[in-house]
Amino acid sequence: MSKKKWDEEKIDKTLREMPTIEDRRSKEDVLQRLKNDSRLVAKQSKKKASKVNWMPIIVAAAAVLLLTILVPTFLNQTEQTAMDKITSQDASESMKIESRSIISEESAESTESTESTESTESTESTDKVMFSNATEIHYAAYADSTQIPFHIGLATDQATIIPVTFLLPKKQVISDLHSSEPDAVALYNMYAEKIDEEALGFTAYHPYDAEVSSENDQVVMKFPAHHSYDLASATLEMLNLSVQATFHGMDEVVFFQEDGSPITFDQVGEVDEPLVLSSNITHQAYYRFTQKNAEQLLSSNFGQSYAAVEEALKAMKETPNDIYSSVVPEDVDFAVTEEQGIIHVKFTQQLDLDSLQQEDAMQLIEGILLTAASFDQQVQFGHIVQENWMGFDFTQPLEKPIGANPKQLIIE
Repeated sequence: MSKKKWDEEKIDKTLREMPTIEDRRSKEDVLQRLKNDSRLVAKQSKKKASKVNWMPIIVAAAAVLLLTILVPTFLNQTEQTAMDKITSQDASESMKIESRSIISEESAESTESTESTESTESTESTDKVMFSNATEIHYAAYADSTQIPFHIGLATDQATIIPVTFLLPKKQVISDLHSSEPDAVALYNMYAEKIDEEALGFTAYHPYDAEVSSENDQVVMKFPAHHSYDLASATLEMLNLSVQATFHGMDEVVFFQEDGSPITFDQVGEVDEPLVLSSNITHQAYYRFTQKNAEQLLSSNFGQSYAAVEEALKAMKETPNDIYSSVVPEDVDFAVTEEQGIIHVKFTQQLDLDSLQQEDAMQLIEGILLTAASFDQQVQFGHIVQENWMGFDFTQPLEKPIGANPKQLIIE
């Protein structure tokens, strides 16, 4: 017998000799045992954990759906708000345009009504006076048979005096003063206190803290003991400049104490000589002055005077200080000659007035006219593109202005 065969027989014999294995457990016991097997439970848990977690996906989907609903609503509301704003702005602009139209119509009606009545409606801003600039922008006033000029020097917060010409309806002046040619003192005493200087951008300065009267062509001013005009040299200079700008047509002004005795100013001592008034013949150059409210006016440089009109016109080309500025643009120059009593101002290069801002062009032309008028002379311009512009006929000498910075004035 080979070894291999023996081994097989031995193995077979050994297997027959082994006891029979029987499992007498019921099927229910086996199933319960399997359920209680911790190894099988762990595997089942892991299998469950590997399943997809649907909750975040559901939340994200809900968020997207919510945004889909809300975003169009928000956009519609934003668009509606924008449309409402545009509509509101359009309505506001329409109201502004309508308001300007109404104001223009009322201004025209007011101008016409002053020809036939002594009273007009007052604006809500003041119960003293209604004032306005002319329809066209002008910085110089001209003679008008239907109006009487009331000249006055108004004070600024920069210790300067600016000349202003209020144009009064002649019929109203006749009614108020019973004269068609009242002197400057009568006009001052009647109308100065009615002007709301602060509403015009000036400081409160008038009426003077003095009794103002006239004797022939002399202005008499009597000051109380505790006036403030001599607190400093600047305040006294402002007084001198203001009376120069106010009492046109008068020869001189004398200062007294309240009792009629000679007055003593702290800065100069006793004043025993009258102050000579120059009225319109001031020999001054005119410059631009800008108020805090951005309104621009024309004025001399603190009353500085010049010996000749050519010198004054030349001085106009330069800015004298940080308060006044030149009305002559940097790229504009002109030559000045005098022929037969007429001042000829010829621009070096042909000047197109329409190439300038209207205000700048008007300040240039009328600044020159006012400067020449302060020497009692007329001006003829040369080398200007336009023959006619804003009422000016440049083919002939232009009218002399009678004052600076005109404003229409209608008193209640």
